Amino acid sequence: MEMHQLRYFLAVVEEKNFTRAAEHCHVSQPSLSAQIIKLEDELGDRLFNRLGRRIELTVAGSYFEKRARNILMEADNALREIQEGAGEPKGTLQIGVTPSVSPKLLSPVLRTCKDRYPKLKIQVNENLRRSLLENLINGDLEVVISSYSGKTANVFAEPILRESLNLVVPLGHSLISKKAISLEELKHERLILIGESPTLGEKVIEFFELNDFEPDIAGLCSQVNTAKALVHCGLGLAILPETAREDVSPHDVVFKPLESAKMSRLLFALTHERRYLSSGASAFLETIREYVDIGKSPTREQGGFAAEISS
Repeated sequence: MEMHQLRYFLAVVEEKNFTRAAEHCHVSQPSLSAQIIKLEDELGDRLFNRLGRRIELTVAGSYFEKRARNILMEADNALREIQEGAGEPKGTLQIGVTPSVSPKLLSPVLRTCKDRYPKLKIQVNENLRRSLLENLINGDLEVVISSYSGKTANVFAEPILRESLNLVVPLGHSLISKKAISLEELKHERLILIGESPTLGEKVIEFFELNDFEPDIAGLCSQVNTAKALVHCGLGLAILPETAREDVSPHDVVFKPLESAKMSRLLFALTHERRYLSSGASAFLETIREYVDIGKSPTREQGGFAAEISS
């Protein structure tokens, strides 16, 4: 059994097609197929059911997938640990963030990392939480910043920030004059929520249910800017986290605090429990910890976000 055979096998698992897997691995399709057959012969069982153009894992293939990923991850861990040594963070760090995290939290952290670690390149992947977790488990991402339900195996979740939720209203709305919005004042408003079950949108609905209040949902969005645009158009009011607030926005909307202290969410830094944490990932996480810590914030002199968050 050789390492490239494991990589070919996992490429077929992810692409669900031998031709695309071969293109991904930069080999010919016959060469890749021959290595998969050789691997199956060595294991003594078929790894794939070849159903015409459709390919699916056999029971043996499903078991072997987990082992193959672990083997390649450990090999990658050893290689990166030796190559990095004790030097300055360098190379490319792949991170994932959910859409509501990007505007306020991520930008200043990336600026600080760029100034401190000029040899480190950080590539940002913005997506919904479910997709980000899959990529984290598969090894395509090293750090994910997101809310978290605690239900995914092999994920280490470090709580980094509890942030308030805000009511987002359009200019000219009657609630703009209010210092803080009560739950009672939302009973006659249509609401726009953001998130995918079971994240922000569902948690907001659950909070309303606990208070015997069934909200009138005008829309459930996956993108912050979509929710802001719908508010701007007068479709309804949105409930968004503090990190969704932008200093400059193309939409004329206003963030208003909610009276209930329970209207908040917790953000985590998610990493793979069994993956070696590179020096770049460690540096990135330390910068985030500093940013949300009022006493050590690297952007404190710029009016950092940390001062706006209640613990």
